[in-house]
Amino acid sequence: MDPRLVIVTPRIQNQASELVRLSLRALDHLTQLDEGLYERFVASQGVAVDPAAHAASLRRLWDHTFGGLLELLTFCRSLVEDVPQEPAGEMPSFDFGELEEGAGTDTATELDLGSSDIGDLLEGIDEHVEEGDAERWKDVLDKVASIAYGLRSQHVDATARLNVALGAREIGQVLGLLDDTQSAASEGVHALVTAVYQEFAPDVDPAAVVPGYTTSLGRALLVRRGLADLAARLAPHNDALQGADKSRHPRALDAIRDTMNGFVMSVVCRAMRAADRWQMVEFENALADEPVAAARQTSEGLVKYLDSLGSISQREVLVLHDQRVFEEMRELLAGARQLVELSPRTANEMLERAYQAAKGLLGRRPDSDQLIGRLGTPPTSADRDESLRFLESLEALLEHG
Repeated sequence: MDPRLVIVTPRIQNQASELVRLSLRALDHLTQLDEGLYERFVASQGVAVDPAAHAASLRRLWDHTFGGLLELLTFCRSLVEDVPQEPAGEMPSFDFGELEEGAGTDTATELDLGSSDIGDLLEGIDEHVEEGDAERWKDVLDKVASIAYGLRSQHVDATARLNVALGAREIGQVLGLLDDTQSAASEGVHALVTAVYQEFAPDVDPAAVVPGYTTSLGRALLVRRGLADLAARLAPHNDALQGADKSRHPRALDAIRDTMNGFVMSVVCRAMRAADRWQMVEFENALADEPVAAARQTSEGLVKYLDSLGSISQREVLVLHDQRVFEEMRELLAGARQLVELSPRTANEMLERAYQAAKGLLGRRPDSDQLIGRLGTPPTSADRDESLRFLESLEALLEHG
């Protein structure tokens, strides 16, 4: 039991502890898919395999990946079905009559605090604490019921689609389904852990409970920024490699090789979808072995491939994220413009928040990245003109879209 979860009621303490334990176990199973899925995708490329054996192997991978999730969902069902009902009967009343009658008695006998009275008092405190636990646990169970229902429905639907894809021998579709289902399931399980900690340890960051966990939005933002950075770093070297000055080709190719070698070993590459990660490794392997003449074509193909990956911003999770960022920036900039003369300090604080929000758009488009890169440092002084210049730069980013 995590000591940060202050739960006095033994039954609730045990149930909450088991819910967190099974959630972490399920996340561990789900996390193991990342490397296994990539390895299987690589193995499926250009290799003749027995379809039946391959399908059986993928089913075993599916069962192992979501085995912890199903165990967790079984426990969630038992929790929701085991919610205690309100006790029947009248609420206990508190009678102060004897105290009123004894108001004129001798102070020596006015209040007798014997051991039994202290025991009753402590018992009352314990009951109050347990009642507080019960109320918070009920709120947790309400969330558990909703999250578990979504996870269960999602798993049933994904399993049905898995069977169809396996029957059609669409291995690429199966691998994509595994990746998407794992990502969504991980978010749901993490939400269960968060529900417990929000009620019983609100000061604890749930991310600290699950080290290394990244939401699908977090992964998408990481990949988008990483790919944009990679494209920006490769561009000048590729330009030199494609140029007419052959004396610059060897050094440019070495720079591209070093850049790609570092990328395929990075957390960004590991966060990519299996097919895209495999393609990046293929580019890195080819560039490492090819002579300059062939590497020129490979490098040009790599740059075009990176450009095609810009479509990552069309994923729903990023579309919604970007919409929220633009809405937040509009509200902050509208407020800052009204306060820039009345309260420069408050206006600058709003500009700082708008700037931090704008950085969440990095990787969305090369031209937008250039605008963000030219923003500079948010103003901290009471200089009205400085604040207005920064505000107008952020407004230009908004207008650019």
